[in-house]
Formats: sequence, structure tokens, C-alpha cells
Amino acid sequence: MNVADVLFIMGFWGIWSTLVFWIILSIGSIRYQQSAQQEYLKIGQTKGPFPSLSVLVPAHNEVLVIERTVRALAEQDYESDNYEIVVVNDGSTDGTKEVVEELQKNIPNLKLVNVPHGEGGKGKSRTLNIGFQHTSGALVSVFDADNTPEPNCLRLLVTVLENDKKLVAVNSKVRTRNKDASWLTKFINLEFIYFQWLFQGGRWQWFRLSMLMGTGYVIYRDTLDLLGGFDENSLVDDTEMSLRIFRGNYRIRWVPFATTWEQEPDTFKVWFKQRTRWSIGNIVTTWKYLPAAFIMPYPLGLEVLVFVLNFVIFIPALLASNTVLILGFLGVSSVTLPGPFIMLWALSIVVYAFHMAFAIREEDNVPFNYFYAVLGYFTYAQFFIPVLLNAFWQLFKQSFQKESIQWDKTTRKKEK
Repeated sequence: MNVADVLFIMGFWGIWSTLVFWIILSIGSIRYQQSAQQEYLKIGQTKGPFPSLSVLVPAHNEVLVIERTVRALAEQDYESDNYEIVVVNDGSTDGTKEVVEELQKNIPNLKLVNVPHGEGGKGKSRTLNIGFQHTSGALVSVFDADNTPEPNCLRLLVTVLENDKKLVAVNSKVRTRNKDASWLTKFINLEFIYFQWLFQGGRWQWFRLSMLMGTGYVIYRDTLDLLGGFDENSLVDDTEMSLRIFRGNYRIRWVPFATTWEQEPDTFKVWFKQRTRWSIGNIVTTWKYLPAAFIMPYPLGLEVLVFVLNFVIFIPALLASNTVLILGFLGVSSVTLPGPFIMLWALSIVVYAFHMAFAIREEDNVPFNYFYAVLGYFTYAQFFIPVLLNAFWQLFKQSFQKESIQWDKTTRKKEK
């Protein structure tokens, strides 16, 4: 058995073990889509009154997008005696503060909280904790500063949350607002659709599990108090809080008929930095909760398993598979194991394409997206290999140099 054989076995089992799990989730996503449609027909027109709600919007140099977000939140059809929008200005130097102050003249329930001078730019979790101290709602919602929720988004989220006493939080569906801005945003659009329907909808259908996505969610104030707020040492506030919620044996649900639209990176450089930060945060958080996952196989252990499949098994398996192809092409080493390898490799592409087709069918069903789904196997999916390698390299350097992990804000762009 040579090097190519070993790498092939690693790649084969890593890819196919993950694909089998995704097949199960695909079937679940179809069933969940059907049940969600029926649920929406029953509750879609619910008007309230609803509990008091505070919406937190962390904002660090968001002058290009903040007005659009605040106006979308102000136009929510949420009937409550106390609905407030709390923008937390995290030491912005680009005019974000002035834009919000101007909006306050016409939006009476808009509140501006300024992070103390010299304490800004230390991460989203810290910004949220500061803002949380200035909220009064029985429910708390979080929206990133580049989000434009549809007018019924909060009403639908709270209706679902209030109707199921097992839930402590609900998350909206996040769609790509600038999906036609570049080739990259077209892939991100499909990635978000795919991730949410399979990993949110499919897991909810089979396991009653889904997670917070960092934006567009509502959580009980009592739950936030019990959890002690947001973890300021984490780069991924959504993942970290989700696992803390699961460790307490509570539940989060993804609601596909409540939608918010988000601006995504339209250049590779910005995307790469963002995804590296997400990968570092998810690796650190998974490692943090791994011991507890063995003690609590469900729900915490099953949730951690998803991260292990993605970061420890699937992406490294892709790297191993690519290495085999390169070694064979260069004539350095080739697979000597008997078997229909070309057929199995082609079949993995077909299965991947079917996964994507299921998701596209639910959401953005245009012919060109199916082409992008297949193309993404050879291009966009491969980009995550250097992202993961860079994440591990950054973690190694930080550990060796004994430096703390730094927050890196995603750059915004002005939209038409």
C-alpha cells in the first residue's frame, strides 16, 4: 500500500461518510419544507399582541448599510406595547453614529447606545453585552447591521417561539441580498440555501436540532440572563451560544418562512478573511465543548458531531482526494487498490449535485443555479480547504506566540 492508497482510503471514507449523513438530512429537509408550509398557513396572519421585544443591532463602522437596516426594523408589523430598536455604536469612526442620530428624529422607538471611548472594536459579543444592559424587552432579537428583514419576520419568529414551550430561541432564514453582485455571491447564495435547508431544516425534522446563525434570531431574556450573556472570548457568538443552550438541554428552531436578507462579501479577499474567522471560532468552540459532548450525546454531542464531520472529516477528505489526483497526474504515485474508483468518484459528484438540487428546489429554483451547484463542487467547495488550513495555521501561531484571538470585521459595500 503506497501513499496514494492511504490518501485515497482517507478521502473515500471521509467524503462518503459525510455524504450519507447529508442524504438523510436532504430527505428530512423535504419533509420539513412541507410541514412548514402547512404551519405558515395556520399562523401566518397572527397579529398579536406580542411580548415586549428589544432588537439589538451591533454596529462598528456600518455607515454604508445601517440606515437600510434600521428602516427595515422600524417597518416590522410587530404589535406590542414595547418594541424597541437598540443600535450599539461600537466605537465607529465613519459616521455611523450620526446616521442613527438623524434616524432617531423620525423613529421614536430607536435607541442609540455608544460604547465608551477607547473600548470599541473588541468584538461582536462584547458589543451585544453592552447593548443588552440597555434593553427592556422580555424577548431579545439580534440583527447584524447589514440585514433587512421582511416586514413579517419578527412577528412570525415570535409566534413560533410562543407556540412551543420547549423552545428558548428561534432563527429566521437568511438570504443573500446581493446575490447577483459577483460570481462569488452567487455561490454564497447557494451555500446559504444549502446549509439552512439541510443542516437547519433537515436536522430539525429528524433530531429537533438547529442552531443560531448570528443574525435574525429571537431569544428569551430570561435565557440570556441564565446563560450570562454572550461569550466575549468567542469569535462565533452564534455557535458558542447554541452549544451552551444545548448543554442546558434547551432547543432552538430554524423558521424558514421568516426571512431576513443579508449583504455578503463580493470579493475573495473579504470572504477568505470572514470564513477564516468563522473557522477559527468554530474549531475553538468545538474543542471547548468536546468533553461535555461525550457526557451529553444528545443534544450537545450530536451538534458537535456536525462540526467534526465538516472540519475534521469532510474538508480534510477533500484535501486527501485532491492530493491523490495531483500525485497521479504528476506520476509520483497512483492508486493500486482494486475497485471502480472512477465510478465512485463520479457518483460522489452526482450525490453532491442532488443535495444541492433539493435545496435549490425549495428556494431559488432557476436553471442557472443548478449549473452553479455542479460547478461549485470543483470550485467553491474547494476554497474551504485553504480556509481551513489558514485557520489551523493562525491558531498555531496564536498558541505559539501566546496571543489572543482578534476580531476581524467584515467589510461592507454600498448597494444601489
